[in-house]
Amino acid sequence: MTNEQYKEPSGSRLAEVWESGLTKPPSVAIRSLHNVVNRYLRVTRPEEAEDVSNGNVDIIVYLARHDNEEIFPQDIEQRFGVTRSTSCRVLGLMEQKGLIARESVKRDARLKKIVLTDKSRHIAEVLHDNAKNMERILLEGLDDDQIRQFMHMLDVMQTNLVKTGLIGDESRYSSLEIQEQDFGESQVSQKPQVSQESQESQESCDGRNPHSRDSHDEYVSRILRMSQEMAIANNLR
Repeated sequence: MTNEQYKEPSGSRLAEVWESGLTKPPSVAIRSLHNVVNRYLRVTRPEEAEDVSNGNVDIIVYLARHDNEEIFPQDIEQRFGVTRSTSCRVLGLMEQKGLIARESVKRDARLKKIVLTDKSRHIAEVLHDNAKNMERILLEGLDDDQIRQFMHMLDVMQTNLVKTGLIGDESRYSSLEIQEQDFGESQVSQKPQVSQESQESQESCDGRNPHSRDSHDEYVSRILRMSQEMAIANNLR
């Protein structure tokens, strides 16, 4: 199909074009791109990361991105939407492989934060370099204004679905509009007190209570990050 044929429909006629099969609807086009991106990353995965599972890679990338913060098992549970037992099992195996370590927190020796080892830091670096190269190839032929407009459209589409309230906790999804709203509310609200009973029931691998981390810095500003995060939950299960 030529560009002229694709541009011809407008308004409500677009739905008719998608229904006729002449072109992909947006959701299918996005899934197709997501699959191609993941396929490219798999075939170009650096040798240093060949023996690391996709789920472990996702956690390594997350820890590297939050290297200046204290990350605990509950943060992994909340970020990836997994259960306490799953996070304990996955993190335990990663520790055995030498990918992460647990360090005591100065303010409370009972708390154990998760940190990257030198081995996993190197893996994070080579994966980052590969991802940057992939994004460069992905965006060839597009100028900055086109890229910004594309990212805006993706965010609007995602926000539309999240705001239906049908897909769970909004904080799990990287919608700029929703996160800006949450960020603003966090400036004027205080964290609720946790009861002793709730505290005991929620303690996990490090004895720390889960908390709601400010998700403002989680906004997906690049296409690669969006596509990776769409598959994280499935990779970990």
